[in-house]
Amino acid sequence: MQAEKEKALEAIRSLITYYISDFHEGNGYTGKQRLMYLTRPQTEIALRYGIPIGVRDKYGMHMGTPFGKPFRYVTVRNLDMLDKWLSFESTESLATIHADLPRGIQKKMREYILQIMEIECPECLPPPKPVAPILGAYGNTFNLLCIVNRALRQAGQMDQAEEMWRRGLGNGDNFKAISIMEEYVEFDEAYLPAAALCGGSLRGGVRA
Repeated sequence: MQAEKEKALEAIRSLITYYISDFHEGNGYTGKQRLMYLTRPQTEIALRYGIPIGVRDKYGMHMGTPFGKPFRYVTVRNLDMLDKWLSFESTESLATIHADLPRGIQKKMREYILQIMEIECPECLPPPKPVAPILGAYGNTFNLLCIVNRALRQAGQMDQAEEMWRRGLGNGDNFKAISIMEEYVEFDEAYLPAAALCGGSLRGGVRA
Protein backbone atom coordinates (compact mmCIF):
# COMPACT_ATOMS: atom_id res chain seq x y z
CA MET A 1 0.00 0.00 0.00
CA GLN A 2 2.80 2.40 0.91
CA ALA A 3 4.53 1.70 -2.40
CA GLU A 4 1.33 2.58 -4.27
CA LYS A 5 1.03 5.84 -2.35
CA GLU A 6 4.62 6.73 -3.23
CA LYS A 7 3.95 6.02 -6.90
CA ALA A 8 0.84 8.21 -6.85
CA LEU A 9 2.67 11.07 -5.13
CA GLU A 10 5.56 10.84 -7.57
CA ALA A 11 3.13 10.98 -10.49
CA ILE A 12 1.53 14.12 -9.05
CA ARG A 13 4.97 15.65 -8.47
CA SER A 14 5.84 15.03 -12.13
CA LEU A 15 2.61 16.67 -13.28
CA ILE A 16 3.30 19.71 -11.10
CA THR A 17 6.81 20.00 -12.58
CA TYR A 18 5.39 19.76 -16.10
CA TYR A 19 2.69 22.40 -15.66
CA ILE A 20 4.91 24.97 -13.97
CA SER A 21 7.90 24.47 -16.26
CA ASP A 22 7.09 27.72 -18.12
CA PHE A 23 6.43 29.73 -14.96
CA HIS A 24 8.01 33.17 -14.89
CA GLU A 25 7.80 35.32 -11.79
CA GLY A 26 6.41 38.79 -12.45
CA ASN A 27 7.46 42.18 -11.18
CA GLY A 28 6.16 41.84 -7.62
CA TYR A 29 2.73 43.40 -8.24
CA THR A 30 -0.69 42.02 -9.09
CA GLY A 31 -4.21 43.24 -9.76
CA LYS A 32 -7.64 42.63 -8.25
CA GLN A 33 -8.12 39.24 -9.87
CA ARG A 34 -9.52 36.40 -7.79
CA LEU A 35 -6.72 34.35 -6.31
CA MET A 36 -6.78 30.79 -4.95
CA TYR A 37 -6.15 30.99 -1.22
CA LEU A 38 -4.55 28.15 0.72
CA THR A 39 -4.99 26.91 4.25
CA ARG A 40 -1.84 26.37 6.30
CA PRO A 41 -1.65 22.60 5.55
CA GLN A 42 -2.22 23.32 1.85
CA THR A 43 0.50 25.99 1.89
CA GLU A 44 2.99 23.58 3.45
CA ILE A 45 2.22 20.99 0.77
CA ALA A 46 2.67 23.60 -1.96
CA LEU A 47 6.10 24.51 -0.63
CA ARG A 48 7.18 20.87 -0.30
CA TYR A 49 6.08 20.01 -3.83
CA GLY A 50 7.48 23.14 -5.49
CA ILE A 51 4.18 24.84 -6.31
CA PRO A 52 4.78 28.61 -6.60
CA ILE A 53 2.89 30.60 -3.96
CA GLY A 54 2.81 34.16 -2.68
CA VAL A 55 1.16 36.70 -0.40
CA ARG A 56 -0.75 39.81 -1.54
CA ASP A 57 -1.06 43.17 0.20
CA LYS A 58 -4.50 44.14 1.50
CA TYR A 59 -4.22 47.74 0.35
CA GLY A 60 -3.72 48.88 -3.22
CA MET A 61 -1.34 51.62 -4.25
CA HIS A 62 -1.55 53.82 -7.32
CA MET A 63 1.78 55.62 -7.44
CA GLY A 64 4.77 53.80 -8.85
CA THR A 65 3.00 50.52 -9.66
CA PRO A 66 2.54 48.89 -13.08
CA PHE A 67 -0.71 49.72 -14.87
CA GLY A 68 -3.58 47.58 -13.56
CA LYS A 69 -1.45 46.05 -10.79
CA PRO A 70 -1.88 48.17 -7.66
CA PHE A 71 -1.24 45.39 -5.11
CA ARG A 72 2.20 44.32 -4.00
CA TYR A 73 2.67 40.56 -4.35
CA VAL A 74 5.52 38.72 -2.61
CA THR A 75 6.70 35.29 -3.73
CA VAL A 76 7.08 32.93 -0.76
CA ARG A 77 9.80 30.28 -0.90
CA ASN A 78 9.83 28.71 2.57
CA LEU A 79 7.91 28.61 5.86
CA ASP A 80 10.10 31.19 7.59
CA MET A 81 9.45 33.65 4.79
CA LEU A 82 5.74 32.82 4.93
CA ASP A 83 5.50 33.48 8.67
CA LYS A 84 7.42 36.73 8.28
CA TRP A 85 5.06 38.16 5.67
CA LEU A 86 1.88 36.90 7.31
CA SER A 87 2.92 38.68 10.51
CA PHE A 88 2.53 42.07 8.81
CA GLU A 89 -0.82 43.81 9.32
CA SER A 90 -0.77 45.07 5.73
CA THR A 91 -0.73 41.63 4.10
CA GLU A 92 -3.59 39.21 3.61
CA SER A 93 -3.96 36.44 6.16
CA LEU A 94 -3.49 33.50 3.76
CA ALA A 95 -1.00 32.63 1.05
CA THR A 96 -2.25 31.95 -2.48
CA ILE A 97 -1.24 29.88 -5.45
CA HIS A 98 1.05 32.26 -7.31
CA ALA A 99 -0.78 35.13 -9.00
CA ASP A 100 1.55 34.99 -12.03
CA LEU A 101 0.44 31.48 -12.96
CA PRO A 102 -2.33 31.34 -15.59
CA ARG A 103 -5.78 30.78 -14.08
CA GLY A 104 -6.07 27.31 -15.57
CA ILE A 105 -2.74 26.26 -14.08
CA GLN A 106 -3.76 27.71 -10.70
CA LYS A 107 -6.81 25.43 -10.75
CA LYS A 108 -4.65 22.42 -11.60
CA MET A 109 -2.26 23.23 -8.75
CA ARG A 110 -5.17 23.37 -6.31
CA GLU A 111 -6.44 20.00 -7.59
CA TYR A 112 -3.00 18.48 -7.09
CA ILE A 113 -2.75 19.87 -3.57
CA LEU A 114 -6.10 18.27 -2.69
CA GLN A 115 -5.02 14.97 -4.25
CA ILE A 116 -1.84 15.03 -2.17
CA MET A 117 -3.88 15.73 0.96
CA GLU A 118 -6.13 12.75 0.21
CA ILE A 119 -3.04 10.53 0.21
CA GLU A 120 -0.91 12.13 2.93
CA CYS A 121 -3.35 13.65 5.40
CA PRO A 122 -7.05 13.16 4.54
CA GLU A 123 -7.98 14.63 7.94
CA CYS A 124 -6.66 18.00 6.70
CA LEU A 125 -9.00 18.16 3.70
CA PRO A 126 -11.34 21.17 3.81
CA PRO A 127 -14.99 20.35 4.62
CA PRO A 128 -17.54 20.30 1.78
CA LYS A 129 -18.82 23.74 0.88
CA PRO A 130 -22.41 24.41 2.02
CA VAL A 131 -24.79 26.26 -0.30
CA ALA A 132 -25.48 29.94 0.43
CA PRO A 133 -28.45 31.66 -1.29
CA ILE A 134 -26.86 34.97 -2.21
CA LEU A 135 -27.37 35.22 -6.00
CA GLY A 136 -30.05 37.86 -6.43
CA ALA A 137 -29.95 38.87 -2.77
CA TYR A 138 -29.61 42.50 -1.74
CA GLY A 139 -26.08 43.40 -2.84
CA ASN A 140 -24.88 45.06 0.34
CA THR A 141 -21.60 43.29 1.17
CA PHE A 142 -22.39 43.13 4.88
CA ASN A 143 -25.72 41.44 4.11
CA LEU A 144 -24.02 38.88 1.86
CA LEU A 145 -21.43 38.16 4.55
CA CYS A 146 -24.27 37.53 7.00
CA ILE A 147 -25.93 35.06 4.62
CA VAL A 148 -22.66 33.17 4.06
CA ASN A 149 -21.87 33.21 7.78
CA ARG A 150 -25.30 31.74 8.57
CA ALA A 151 -24.91 29.03 5.89
CA LEU A 152 -21.56 27.98 7.35
CA ARG A 153 -22.90 27.88 10.91
CA GLN A 154 -25.94 25.86 9.89
CA ALA A 155 -23.52 23.38 8.30
CA GLY A 156 -21.65 23.11 11.61
CA GLN A 157 -18.55 24.88 10.24
CA MET A 158 -18.09 27.34 13.09
CA ASP A 159 -14.35 27.86 12.60
CA GLN A 160 -14.83 28.51 8.89
CA ALA A 161 -17.65 30.97 9.64
CA GLU A 162 -15.44 32.98 12.00
CA GLU A 163 -12.49 32.92 9.62
CA MET A 164 -14.63 33.97 6.64
CA TRP A 165 -16.21 36.78 8.67
CA ARG A 166 -12.86 38.12 9.82
CA ARG A 167 -11.33 38.01 6.36
CA GLY A 168 -14.39 39.40 4.60
CA LEU A 169 -14.80 42.37 6.91
CA GLY A 170 -11.10 43.13 7.12
CA ASN A 171 -10.16 43.45 3.47
CA GLY A 172 -11.97 46.72 2.64
CA ASP A 173 -12.74 45.70 -0.94
CA ASN A 174 -16.15 44.47 -2.11
CA PHE A 175 -14.71 42.50 -5.02
CA LYS A 176 -12.28 40.67 -2.76
CA ALA A 177 -15.01 40.07 -0.17
CA ILE A 178 -17.06 38.17 -2.77
CA SER A 179 -13.98 36.17 -3.73
CA ILE A 180 -13.39 35.28 -0.08
CA MET A 181 -17.00 34.12 0.37
CA GLU A 182 -16.67 31.88 -2.67
CA GLU A 183 -13.82 30.02 -0.97
CA TYR A 184 -16.19 28.81 1.75
CA VAL A 185 -19.58 28.26 0.08
CA GLU A 186 -21.27 27.43 -3.20
CA PHE A 187 -23.44 30.29 -4.43
CA ASP A 188 -27.12 29.59 -5.09
CA GLU A 189 -30.17 31.67 -5.99
CA ALA A 190 -31.58 33.78 -3.17
CA TYR A 191 -35.02 32.95 -1.87
CA LEU A 192 -37.49 35.50 -3.20
CA PRO A 193 -40.48 36.76 -1.19
CA ALA A 194 -43.79 35.12 -2.10
CA ALA A 195 -45.10 38.41 -3.51
CA ALA A 196 -42.11 38.68 -5.81
CA LEU A 197 -42.64 35.12 -7.04
CA CYS A 198 -46.23 36.09 -7.94
CA GLY A 199 -45.01 39.06 -9.94
CA GLY A 200 -45.86 41.74 -7.41
CA SER A 201 -44.01 43.70 -4.77
CA LEU A 202 -44.51 43.49 -1.04
CA ARG A 203 -46.73 46.56 -1.34
CA GLY A 204 -48.93 44.94 -3.95
CA GLY A 205 -47.55 46.91 -6.84
CA VAL A 206 -46.16 45.62 -10.11
CA ARG A 207 -42.48 44.75 -10.29
CA ALA A 208 -40.52 46.94 -12.61
